[in-house]
Amino acid sequence: MAPARLKDEKFSPFPGLRPFAPDESDYFFGRENESEVIAAKLLRNRFIAVTGASGSGKSSLIICGLLPIIRNLSAKGEGNWRILTMRPGNDPFGNLADSFAENIFGADPKKEFRSEILKLLKEGSEGVAEVMRKQSARINGKVLLFIDQFEELFWHGSLEAGSGSRPETSGFINLLTNAITHVNPDFYLIITLRSDLLTECAYYRSLTNLINKSNYLVSKMNRENIREAIVGPVRNAGADIDPDLAELLIGEVNDRADQLPVLQHALMRTWMHWKELDESERPLDFSDYFSIGTMRDAISRHADEIYETLNPDGKKICERLFKIITGKGSDNKGIRYPANIKTLRSAIRCNGDGLIEVIEKFRNPSI
Repeated sequence: MAPARLKDEKFSPFPGLRPFAPDESDYFFGRENESEVIAAKLLRNRFIAVTGASGSGKSSLIICGLLPIIRNLSAKGEGNWRILTMRPGNDPFGNLADSFAENIFGADPKKEFRSEILKLLKEGSEGVAEVMRKQSARINGKVLLFIDQFEELFWHGSLEAGSGSRPETSGFINLLTNAITHVNPDFYLIITLRSDLLTECAYYRSLTNLINKSNYLVSKMNRENIREAIVGPVRNAGADIDPDLAELLIGEVNDRADQLPVLQHALMRTWMHWKELDESERPLDFSDYFSIGTMRDAISRHADEIYETLNPDGKKICERLFKIITGKGSDNKGIRYPANIKTLRSAIRCNGDGLIEVIEKFRNPSI
């Protein structure tokens, strides 16, 4: 697999700023022990809240650490597990209905199936149990729901935190907590949540009780774990990295949890530069790393490169876009403000095609 991967121009064993994808678990290193601990808590309590700072790797830990463990249980005959994934967005009930419908009925479920599920979910706090009861023959086993970026429940529909009384948010949280605390022995739930928004959960007693019973705070990686996260993906991809460069990178991360995405991005850019030179016989080294601007400047240099590829209208959209979706908190750390396309189009006053073109430029890791 590795030699073929090396020939793929777009392949990188490092995801950059985005989380790892489900098919990238072979390149996920340094969190094995944590994955096992989280799995044990989940199987014991049927619920776990995985919390941590923004950029601490919560999503990747679940996607490429925990979920492969659950899938392996099915492979070994220890229960038939269906894994549903979703983000709340600005329509948590609809997104949950989509996740159920796609998993039960296939990638393109009929609208009536989705509508039926949505109706059950919205009818009362026992909606999850009703969906599982009515579709028990098709489900035929356990359901594990993974809700990533759970904090979106508190962001969408309100410009400020503390809006714990929103009816839809309260209804959705009651739906989830009832599915765990009542008679649904085959339903399991994982949520990932930014630790700085953990206090938002205090508005909901039932959710607070669950979190107090079963939670996991993602810790900083130690030096050896960081080394594994650097060296392991490179070796699995069929290449090598200069040990001295690995040591430099470990020192630059400095055990700061919020630096992990920066490290991944710098490694992705270093890898792509090394590949462009087509010198696969030599390891990734300092020349590759310094050429991309190091961890200090790699992101800004990459953003500048993408920005310069935009036409004048695209540059205007880009400038307005980043002013809307980014900011700084009271601690002077960066904050992301989620927004959907409709909201962005209205705020930026641009057409949808132009906005999407700009977004896709920054989403494409090969640029």
